[in-house]
Amino acid sequence: MKKALRTLVLAPDDTVAVLLENGQKGDTILVHNQEITLLEDIQFAHKVLIKDSIVNSPVIKYGTQIGYMLENCGKGTWLHGHNMGCDRGKKRRSAI
Repeated sequence: MKKALRTLVLAPDDTVAVLLENGQKGDTILVHNQEITLLEDIQFAHKVLIKDSIVNSPVIKYGTQIGYMLENCGKGTWLHGHNMGCDRGKKRRSAI
């Protein structure tokens, strides 16, 4: 029997976990006593959804909103720039 991959989740409202080792489609993680199956290969230190998410819903990591969903995705999905938007660094700071 395969053991669950190691992950990092810091806050109860997080919608993502960070993988602490490389994962392959079909591997599992255990978060909040819930087993989640990876839907695709995910590399070390990348994010995986731990809750089903819909377009424009917030992405929460370590208790902080880091972005928003660009598409509907199920738990176990790799989360990165192709399916998550982020406005950080895009807005120009006004002159002082």
